[in-house]
Amino acid sequence: MKKILLLAAVLALAACSAVKPSQKAAQVPQDIPPTEKSIAIFRMQEGDWIIRNGPRAEMAFLPASTFKIPHTLIALQSGVVKPDEVFEWDGKDRGFEPWNRDLTLEQAFRWSAIWVYQKIARRIGPERMRNYVELINYGNADIGGAIDSFWLDGTLRITSRQQIGFLRRLHANKLPFNREHMDFVRKIMVRDSGEGWLMRAKSGWAQRIAPQHGWMVGWIERGPETTFFATNVQITERAHAQLRMVYTKSVLREIGVIGPEPK
Repeated sequence: MKKILLLAAVLALAACSAVKPSQKAAQVPQDIPPTEKSIAIFRMQEGDWIIRNGPRAEMAFLPASTFKIPHTLIALQSGVVKPDEVFEWDGKDRGFEPWNRDLTLEQAFRWSAIWVYQKIARRIGPERMRNYVELINYGNADIGGAIDSFWLDGTLRITSRQQIGFLRRLHANKLPFNREHMDFVRKIMVRDSGEGWLMRAKSGWAQRIAPQHGWMVGWIERGPETTFFATNVQITERAHAQLRMVYTKSVLREIGVIGPEPK
């Protein structure tokens, strides 16, 4: 059994929100078959790919909350939100305490607050959203479905390689967004760190379809080296959601990108 450090609040969310390195260790199940999890890694300095379970890594899946990365950029560029905006809670209990409060944009991103991003999506509107998704060539660029849930249960699909392609453009400031907007999103993507390395990432969990699946996408900064990753796992029970980070860090350790788990 491998261990991952988790906050009690994060456990309640089943790893949909940020994980901090100071969290307590918890037992994690390891019974997802190898055919139902994959990771794609691109090492920028070496210019090479490392793929585990290539067939799954080439499959296109709903982006779920990993779409919050482009979603936030589109919202800022469109001018429908400001980085310091506070979204007023409507008083509805959504079953997760961190969502039941007023939230800043950064907090909504970190806690994957669906209700905030649904409000933002309605502000953006279908035409503007479609134009931006096509402009950045995100996945299949198909936002079919409801404007406030297409990334959760619509026709938008993206592969692991496409996730990394998008992240590489964000990292290199090669997306059609203002630099300050990309700087802001990179800042709120900070997820984890260790001796000499920093992880910027976003998780996702497609819970409205069967079978469910989860993502962990982002990159590791270690000195002059940058390593991009996109992990996808099938989720058949809530505890499996933890494997998104566990599996990602396990492979990154194996190839020497990050150090060993603290004792």
